[in-house]
Amino acid sequence: MLAADRFKDRSKDEELVAVVENRSCAVDAIQAINGCTCGKGNLIFKEHGKHVYTFFKRGDKKALRISLKPDALPQDEKHTALFAKLRAGTASPEEAKEFRASHEAKSQRVLEMPEEKLFRVSEVEIEPPEKAIIYPTLICSRCGEGFMEPLGRVKNGEIVCISCFEAKDE
Repeated sequence: MLAADRFKDRSKDEELVAVVENRSCAVDAIQAINGCTCGKGNLIFKEHGKHVYTFFKRGDKKALRISLKPDALPQDEKHTALFAKLRAGTASPEEAKEFRASHEAKSQRVLEMPEEKLFRVSEVEIEPPEKAIIYPTLICSRCGEGFMEPLGRVKNGEIVCISCFEAKDE
């Protein structure tokens, strides 16, 4: 929402670009609210494991960098332990209910928290990436599936997709 307020309009094509540094559900919100998607080439993913999101308009080197403040969400060891039990399938029905209630309360606190307590927002200079390139499709000589030309590999003299390239020969 901070980016939507700053840039005023949802990206219809590639005008607004988001660089995200994690694969959390926050990225889903960026796609829905800001119109940045991998398909349009204006959602750039970097696996840094950080709640950091950088937004900019193409043609402008000034960007809005939003990062979660490290102390904004204090660790809750009981919540974390319950989550681990839930994921492992060992939580009792009471523990599952306790986790859901705890998670709902935690989520509500985040939604009610003032932006300045939750995020560090700064303006940074960024070199924008190229616009999305649409590459020709090649057909894998092994599996017969189409793939993007620059991702082709040569295996035993044939052009193959990455999956077939990495597969062990039978």
